[in-house]
Amino acid sequence: MDQFKETVSSAKDEMIKALQDCLKIKSTTGTDGVHKALDFYLNLAKDMGFTVKNIEKLGGLIEFGQGPKTIGLIVHLDTVPEGSGWSFPPFEGQIQNGKIYGRGAIDDKGPAIATLYALKAIKDSDSQLQNKFQIIVGIDEEDVWTTTPQLLKKIKEPDFSFVPDSKFPLVIAEKGLIWLELAHDFNKQAIPKKSLSMIIKNMQGGGSLNIVPESCEALLTGDIQLLSQVKTKLADYLNKTKSNIRIEENGSDIKLVSQGKSAHAFNCQEGINAIAQLILFLNELDINTQQKEFLSIYSKKIGMECFGESLGIQMEDKVSGKLTISPGEVLMNDTMVKLKVDLRFPATSTLDSVKRKVLQAFQEFSGDIKILDSLESLSFPEDDPHITKLMQVYKDYTGDTEAKPLGMGGTTFAKAFKNAVAFGPTFPGMAKVEHQPDEYMEIDHLIRCTEIYALAINELGKS
Repeated sequence: MDQFKETVSSAKDEMIKALQDCLKIKSTTGTDGVHKALDFYLNLAKDMGFTVKNIEKLGGLIEFGQGPKTIGLIVHLDTVPEGSGWSFPPFEGQIQNGKIYGRGAIDDKGPAIATLYALKAIKDSDSQLQNKFQIIVGIDEEDVWTTTPQLLKKIKEPDFSFVPDSKFPLVIAEKGLIWLELAHDFNKQAIPKKSLSMIIKNMQGGGSLNIVPESCEALLTGDIQLLSQVKTKLADYLNKTKSNIRIEENGSDIKLVSQGKSAHAFNCQEGINAIAQLILFLNELDINTQQKEFLSIYSKKIGMECFGESLGIQMEDKVSGKLTISPGEVLMNDTMVKLKVDLRFPATSTLDSVKRKVLQAFQEFSGDIKILDSLESLSFPEDDPHITKLMQVYKDYTGDTEAKPLGMGGTTFAKAFKNAVAFGPTFPGMAKVEHQPDEYMEIDHLIRCTEIYALAINELGKS
């Protein structure tokens, strides 16, 4: 177990600097920054003596060794947006109290650095690998996978892969994913001049669909008498619900700002959805009829729920848990509304069966319902020899002889490959900081991950 510790320890300062430099590159999914991060990572690997390829700017490939089988190590360098609420600069890689702070530190730049240095530790040792290894570098993991499917058409897929983008000891089941868009155009009718009325001039909230939105704003306009009542109604509402909504003056209009708490969409129950919070209050007001219809249906069918109870789509299994539903983006004005929803379903359910049930459940919402993206669930056999090896590596490294493979609600690149599972990087009991303000990776954690990944590569390298 100690065979790679000295090698990894001697590279500690180099690894820290590499992660800091990588974090200084803002690489939000869909921006030019992902290509800068990819170039940085491939150049780092090239300087280590590895064969590297930039596959038509779709992703990267780092290769080592030869053999009858190819083992893949799947990482990604794109990140979710930084969001707000940071105590540290999100793109400087600052170190404090043994933690390296930055967007992507744990998801997935830190693990990507650990994986690369783990392979380097193998390269610099006298290990006799009998299989070929590839680090496959993705650049679109945090959004709809557009470049990765193209990348996989350009390379030969590994025979088995692990993805350092989840948790230890090992994840063999991942929930399926459905991203929905509800879109409805309102009739362009003027508000009757003789009636008291108020409309939502603009409402916007959310950013990345796989994050529980932490903020949402709405601008109200219309009858002065009704607008003047909003402040009183809000005070009463906040007293009853303990919601976090404030009023800001905006000329003759009123601006409402809802503040929630971000979390990963698959753990939506750990966050506070700012969109849902604001819609529930808006439904209490005298809003224009067509907008009111949407607010009313949303409040009745979704509200602050995370498990689809009122929609009648709740389901659960033992390996991966409950179905979750998290509205992630909304845009509304006096002519239209668009709502995007993240839905995760249990690993033992099929995409087609869940899709039918979900589309039926959303029929009450007027307008068009569109599937933006969907992924089948993942379930990997526990008795597969690769799983046995990885579990034994984890048990030997940690001393946790009772550890068992896990299921989870998140989606990793394991779903994009034929035979892949998620292996680390977080150990049991660690805080969930991915997608959060002040995301970090502890330096000791970086070292531990590098050590265990080196051990895993060594074992998987045997025939």
